[in-house]
Amino acid sequence: SSDIERSQTTNKKITFKYTRPVEEWLQEKGRQLTIFNTQASITIGGTDRGRPYQGQLTGLYYNGLKVLTMAAERNPNIRTNGSVRLVGEVPSASGSATTTTSLPPEMSTTFIETTTTLSTTTTRKQRSSPTIQV
Repeated sequence: SSDIERSQTTNKKITFKYTRPVEEWLQEKGRQLTIFNTQASITIGGTDRGRPYQGQLTGLYYNGLKVLTMAAERNPNIRTNGSVRLVGEVPSASGSATTTTSLPPEMSTTFIETTTTLSTTTTRKQRSSPTIQV
C-alpha cells in the first residue's frame, strides 16, 4: 500500500549533505530567513481529508526553532491536535501520555542527529488528524 511505501521511503537514510539545517543552506545562498512573526501558524502532519498522517516525525526545524522539541516540552505556543505523543510514552486511558522511559542519549539537540521524535496514531473515524501548530 502507499502507507507502507511512504514508511519505507521515510526510513531510508539521508546523506549528510542533505541534513544540514535549512538556515545554513539559505545563508550559503545569500538569502535571509523568514521572519517568524510574519507567520500566523505552521501546520505539521495531516489534514482532515480522509487519510490523515500516521507515522513518526523527527528533527524538524523551522527558522532555527526545534518545533518537535518545543511540542515535547509543552511550550505554550505549540498546539497539538489528535493523538500525538513522544516516542517512549504510553497513551493513558484519559488520552494524555505519560513517560515510561527517559530519552536515550542518542536523542541529542543537534540537527544532524535525532532531536525529538513524536509518534502519531489516529483512527480514521470521527477524529481530526494529528497536527502541531506553532
